[in-house]
Amino acid sequence: MKTLVMAALAATLTLAGCSTMNLNDERTMVVDGKPVSVKVVNIPSFNVEIAPRKAICEFTDKNGRTIESECLQYRQTHQKNFNTLNGDIQGFTYEPNYRYVLDVRQEAMADPVSGVVKPVWLLNKVISKTAE
Repeated sequence: MKTLVMAALAATLTLAGCSTMNLNDERTMVVDGKPVSVKVVNIPSFNVEIAPRKAICEFTDKNGRTIESECLQYRQTHQKNFNTLNGDIQGFTYEPNYRYVLDVRQEAMADPVSGVVKPVWLLNKVISKTAE
């Protein structure tokens, strides 16, 4: 019985390792007006500024349709231009007409069906909230 349990555990670990080897963890991001390929990784803490107004953005849903929506605009404190964030910051409640500086963390989450690694942002803390 012990041998059977050990064999099942070894097979599970081997299969889990194989299933993560083919994940697509590369993304394209615009930095200073130029597209750059970046790898999605876990980042424990970084600061972002959230603009006081959302932007109109487009994204593709699971059925391949293009959907127009409103997205948060963010930039890291050293960047000049804002980018749109397709998604939310977990734990953060946006109010229009306020400029925020947030301490957030990024976790790389794998979609087991598509094999795509997506960044998920989570709020560590609100550093500042200023009325515009």
